[in-house]
Amino acid sequence: KKQKLVTFYHDIEQNIDSKADVSLCREAIIRFIELEKKYRVAATYNVVGKIFKEQSDLIQMIREAGQEVAFHSYNHQSDWNSNYYVSEVKACREAADWPVGYRSPRSRFDNSTLSQLFERGFLWSAESDIAKEPYFIYKGLVRMPIALDDWPIYMGKLNIDKWLSFFSKILDERRYIAVGFHDSVASFDLEKMLGVYEAAIKEVKKKGAFFLSFSEGADLFRRAAVEKYYNKAAKEWNKDTQRLYRTKRFREIIKEEAQKIERPIIVDLGSAGGILTSPLKKIASKIYLVDNASGMVSGIDSDGILEPKVGDATTSGLPDKSVDVVVAARIVEYLFNPDDLAFEIRRIAKPGAVFIVTFPVLREGKKETNEGNPPNRVRHYFSLEEVKRWAEKIGPGRLFGVQYKKMEPVNIEEEEQYRKMEENPDSGTIPINWVFVGKVGEGGEGLCLSRRKLPLSLANFVLPSEWIAGLKSKISVFKKYIPKPVKNLLRPVVNFILGR
Repeated sequence: KKQKLVTFYHDIEQNIDSKADVSLCREAIIRFIELEKKYRVAATYNVVGKIFKEQSDLIQMIREAGQEVAFHSYNHQSDWNSNYYVSEVKACREAADWPVGYRSPRSRFDNSTLSQLFERGFLWSAESDIAKEPYFIYKGLVRMPIALDDWPIYMGKLNIDKWLSFFSKILDERRYIAVGFHDSVASFDLEKMLGVYEAAIKEVKKKGAFFLSFSEGADLFRRAAVEKYYNKAAKEWNKDTQRLYRTKRFREIIKEEAQKIERPIIVDLGSAGGILTSPLKKIASKIYLVDNASGMVSGIDSDGILEPKVGDATTSGLPDKSVDVVVAARIVEYLFNPDDLAFEIRRIAKPGAVFIVTFPVLREGKKETNEGNPPNRVRHYFSLEEVKRWAEKIGPGRLFGVQYKKMEPVNIEEEEQYRKMEENPDSGTIPINWVFVGKVGEGGEGLCLSRRKLPLSLANFVLPSEWIAGLKSKISVFKKYIPKPVKNLLRPVVNFILGR
């Protein structure tokens, strides 16, 4: 039985849209953090954007405590109207470029909010939602559904005992819950609300649930969704990919570099069925084939040279400085933070080791659609400048293109034409794939994992089909326009469709 997952979050609003005392709000945050340190709780602080500029010391304090900081709009206006949906997201991103999460005031958002978040590099959106677990709400943007907050206590709709009883009930019923506490609500009766928060934390620990931030949950969901897709498609994918021109070229490039080293230890991160590196058995002393989709590596026999391993490309589990050649083909595009892969390459590679990484190219005039199946939703296409900046963090090398025409070559003659294009590409032409071949150099001190990489075994998600995810998205946007009597009539039907 998998652990339940719990996110505690705090909406940090201070006296914006309320009569709270700012000093008491800051005290509430300090006390929240003390409780979280005591019980080892990973939490997320959604802070109103203008506080980032006005009280940067507060933001620093939360981050130094090891907790996630995200946005809770920029102004949190009481006179909220549709003009704010886009402008608030834009103002937040101008205030800071590093937060990856966003929560709207009172869960008020529309499709323009979602599109702005995705286009401006956000990972997740957290709102009150009929869904019981994360899902893709817009392209690769992950919705983190909120189940409960402290507002019913503040408004007198629930006393503390009933609130805690309801909290315990939904914790029993759901695989994932997100529950919030406001600094402003706590400021009006600090000891009472801290007592509620501590009681909720103890209930989670008693039931053996796992604490995680919104970003950790969203990243876990993304990886689990992609893993599920490739698990299901593994057999066909491994078969179909063998035939591709790019596969043949990647194999040739990898072999050319690997055979320069006597009996190299090779790791293939995101290896699939080992189609790129398993042919190197005759020249390698060991080939680790690492993929997070167990179906991809399940058909590979461990024979002393080949060693299949279920694991993430960014947390392979291999020893530090242990491999001579690192291969990462068709994998970096699925990572929300590509620097996580750079960090792992530097960690596992011996000094001077060879690394070979491929990138799908962002071609001029082409927009990322990010729709359809999970890999397509999260896939990122790289510009030349992005590839160079990324590779510099690992070491020097050479960058070149593979396959300058989208269509597959139909015969040997056409394949030779493709190779000649790669040797002498016409000025201004853009390939389908970039390949970087480099050597691990000095430096890399600034690299680190962007967040805890939770094992996929924690991913206690149903991962609904795409049409159900789309239905959830539409219901979330339009439910506020549906009269309450109609909602009551539709609720049993909606619950049945969504598997509730």
